[in-house]
Amino acid sequence: MNNGRSGNDSLLRTASRWLSGRRILPRVRKANRAAAVDINASRDAWGASPQWAKPAYGGYYATSVAIYAAIRLRTEALSRQRLLALQDDLPVPDHHPVQVLLDRANRWTTRGQLWTAIETNLCLWGSAFLALEPDDEGRMEIWVLRSDRMKVIPDRERHIRGYVYVGANGAVPYTADEIVWLRYYNPLDDFSGLSPIAPLRLSIDMGMDALKFNRSFYQNSARPDLILTTETNLSDQEVTAFYQRWESRYQGPANAHRPAIASFIKDVKPIGFSQREMEFVQGLRWSLEDVSRIYGVPLPLLSDYQRATFTNIKTAEQLFWRNTMIPEMRFLEEQLDHKLLHQLGYPQIRLRFETSNIEALRQDEDSLVNRQSMLLDRGVLTINEVRRAQNLPDVPWGDGPMER
Repeated sequence: MNNGRSGNDSLLRTASRWLSGRRILPRVRKANRAAAVDINASRDAWGASPQWAKPAYGGYYATSVAIYAAIRLRTEALSRQRLLALQDDLPVPDHHPVQVLLDRANRWTTRGQLWTAIETNLCLWGSAFLALEPDDEGRMEIWVLRSDRMKVIPDRERHIRGYVYVGANGAVPYTADEIVWLRYYNPLDDFSGLSPIAPLRLSIDMGMDALKFNRSFYQNSARPDLILTTETNLSDQEVTAFYQRWESRYQGPANAHRPAIASFIKDVKPIGFSQREMEFVQGLRWSLEDVSRIYGVPLPLLSDYQRATFTNIKTAEQLFWRNTMIPEMRFLEEQLDHKLLHQLGYPQIRLRFETSNIEALRQDEDSLVNRQSMLLDRGVLTINEVRRAQNLPDVPWGDGPMER
């Protein structure tokens, strides 16, 4: 373990020195006045602490049914929506460099795979790192890097000096303008995202312990369902003879519910679940409910149909989109507008997810159209105002009140 850590420390030292010599941005002033006292020397050299992006967090995706189901629902919902590049509130042509990059991240990754990787990294580690690298022909590509292997190198003047990707066989340094860092806000660390699993891990561990307990119970438990007490001590031969007679008379479906007679049996004591065992069973449901709370996925969508009806499942789908996925899309749009487009050199472009094909929101869309039609009919809105709300171009005759 110490040798491995020393090797990683040496790699980080080398990468940090390389980044120190790369002055992409001029050093004109500190990022903020507090930066100088908030970054210590070791953190400046070694990168942000890995405590918020533990590799073990990724293991929950492969071992917890609830975690896997919640993240899969979020990634499938997000990957079905196309991210559009808009200029002057109108979609740019499909051949525009920004739209091409969004639709084809790189030669190996489709649009859906890109958003699946981004959302999975955010859901596991609270951070997603997108490397911007040109291909052999000079066209920019997006590569999603594993968040638990990235080190953020702070800087007293530029806030972030760069990044270092630490793999099994080496380290790869990136300058600040070569990485787009998406992260959930972490009030405890300026240079780490906050993983949703951080507050959830104890509950998930409890649920996984309950599953392991139940598995071990069925595999290894030698506890009988009944205890038969007698007034005399039986020899091994008498016990064996009793079981043979009992099984020959009462075993099998043809002998089900057949009356039993045992003259030497004094009492029968059934054995049920203990209080501790019942708590383990309840722990499974509590763990599922916590996953639902943290990831914003209603229980019926996690196949918990205990109190499900057609109406509340439909409501759950609407809540999932309104309260979880639409805010997540707005978060990604804002982050990419601020970081990706700025680094690509297209500050005039805005990114917006296409949401018109979301079935759960169509009722809201229909209500909006009806409301706009009513306001248009009463002269409150103009035709062009309604068209802009639908991302449509203005028409020459659309700025005045509609003629009756």
